Amino acid sequence: MKLALVLASGELEKLQAASVIASVASSFGEVMVFATMDGLMAFKKEVVANKAWKAGELGKGMLKANVPLFVDMLKQAKEVGNLKIYACGMVMDMLKLKKEDFVDVFDDVIGVTKFLEMVEDAKVLFI
Repeated sequence: MKLALVLASGELEKLQAASVIASVASSFGEVMVFATMDGLMAFKKEVVANKAWKAGELGKGMLKANVPLFVDMLKQAKEVGNLKIYACGMVMDMLKLKKEDFVDVFDDVIGVTKFLEMVEDAKVLFI
């Protein structure tokens, strides 16, 4: 199985859900995550350090309960599964951001065209 997740939301609940899906799927297939728009901004170092994500009632509950966060789940999944995570170059260029502005989880910075070429034969989910 080949799965691609387009992570465009910065909402904690969606980030958590995407990390669970990516983690499980990477244990039995190839998974590629493309972080773009607010989904990319959720990985900024200061956002992660301050846990400053958009969060509804469930997200706030997760933070209070100190559950493992999406960033840590994705890092762990990369160690044991077949998971690659890509940052959107267009968003980074627009906002004059560098890979160093984000937590160390991205395999590369790529554009939409490159990502679409990579996922041509994959099931694609938008989160």
